[in-house]
Amino acid sequence: MMWFKRKPRTVENTRRTKRVPVKKPSVWKHRTKRLLVFGLLLFGMGGLAWKMNHVMTVTHWKVDAPAHIKQHIHAYFRQKESMDFWHTRAARIQHDLREAIPDIREIEVSRVLPDGLVVRATARQPVALWTVRNRVMLVDAYGAPYRQLRHGEALDLPLLRMPEQSLRRAVEVLRSLAQARPERAHDLSEIIVEHDDWRLNFAHGEQWQLAQARLTRDLPKVLEILEKPRWSSGHWRMDARISGRWFMRPAKQEVI
Repeated sequence: MMWFKRKPRTVENTRRTKRVPVKKPSVWKHRTKRLLVFGLLLFGMGGLAWKMNHVMTVTHWKVDAPAHIKQHIHAYFRQKESMDFWHTRAARIQHDLREAIPDIREIEVSRVLPDGLVVRATARQPVALWTVRNRVMLVDAYGAPYRQLRHGEALDLPLLRMPEQSLRRAVEVLRSLAQARPERAHDLSEIIVEHDDWRLNFAHGEQWQLAQARLTRDLPKVLEILEKPRWSSGHWRMDARISGRWFMRPAKQEVI
């Protein structure tokens, strides 16, 4: 048996360098740097915003609106304490003017850079007066009461005595009269709603009494009857509350 001598393993000489541990910065230093950068950025942006806010201060404005609204808009701007950009944003101006001037129906505010404003507004058109709790309110063409009648303000409009929920329908009646018989609409002095009865009072003592449930159907019929030659030359009181039987009397009589 042969024995083999194991060759001794040679180990090459290698030069080992000593590792120097790298000192990592602590977490709080990272956070401090980030906060410092963020703070400087925020401060710079705030300073720029403050400067732009004052640079864009409104110095002039143009108003395109009916005369009675225009004077109120000019007065609003003259009395406004701060006119910088923040206090003259378009949305804010629109909201404030709507609150301050109920006569405004539609309004659009736009900015003319750097320091101007343009205001365009349309006015509500009052079509009637509405009495409620010892006050007289103006009612627009959509049946919405929007402000109280001012002292000394004289408007030749029909007076509505009814609950608020009936205003829209009353305006529809006024519109129907104006389209069919403008002279009738001009002579209408008041509309009174009591329970389910509608009473329309005109000039010369003329009066129409209609049932609320058939108002839309009966009103054109009343106009048709009064346009006939037999009835067109006079002024009448008509009671159409009973569907099968209507009553007509000369307007000089006080009771139907």
